[in-house]
Amino acid sequence: MTDDLPARFPDTPTERTATIAGVPITIAAMFAVAMIVLALMGAGATLANVSWAERYWLWLVPVFGVICTLAAWMRTGTLDRTVIRQVLHWLAVGVAIAIDFSFFRRSGEQTSITTSLSSMLLLALGCLLAGIHLEWSFALVGLLLLATAIVIAVAQEYMALVIVLGLLLIAVVLIGQHLVRKWMA
Repeated sequence: MTDDLPARFPDTPTERTATIAGVPITIAAMFAVAMIVLALMGAGATLANVSWAERYWLWLVPVFGVICTLAAWMRTGTLDRTVIRQVLHWLAVGVAIAIDFSFFRRSGEQTSITTSLSSMLLLALGCLLAGIHLEWSFALVGLLLLATAIVIAVAQEYMALVIVLGLLLIAVVLIGQHLVRKWMA
C-alpha cells in the first residue's frame, strides 16, 4: 500500500495569518468566512427567485475553486499534488453544474429554482469534500449550503435560521481556527 500524502506534507502545516483588530486570523479562516457570506447571498437570491440566482451558483464554482486552490497553494507553498487535486476537484464540480444548466434547465425538465437548488447541492458537495481533503472550515461551508438547500426546498419560512446558522458558522470558524492553532502549538 502506498502513502497517498504529498511528498512535501509537513507534520504541522504552516498557516499564514493576518491580523484583524489585533487578533491573528488564518488566511484559510478568512477564505471560509468569505465563502459563507457568498453562500448566504446566494441563498437570499434563490429564495427571492431573482432572475440571476441560477447563474450565481454557476459563478460561485470558479470563485470557490480559486479560493480552495489558493488555500492549498498557500498551505504547501508549491504547485504540488494537493493544488492540482483542488483544480481538478473544482473543474469536476463546474462540469456537473454546467451539465445541469445546459441539459436539464434548457430542456425544460427543471424550473429555475430547481436548477438553483441542484447547483447548490453540487456546490455543497464540492465544499464538503474540500473540507475533508484540504481545510476543515470549508466543510462547514458545504454543510451550510446543504442546510440552505433543504430549507429553501422544504420550509422557506425558516430561512432566518439559515442566516443565524451562517453567522454561527463564522464564529465557529474564527474560534475554531484559534483553538486549532493553540492546540498545534
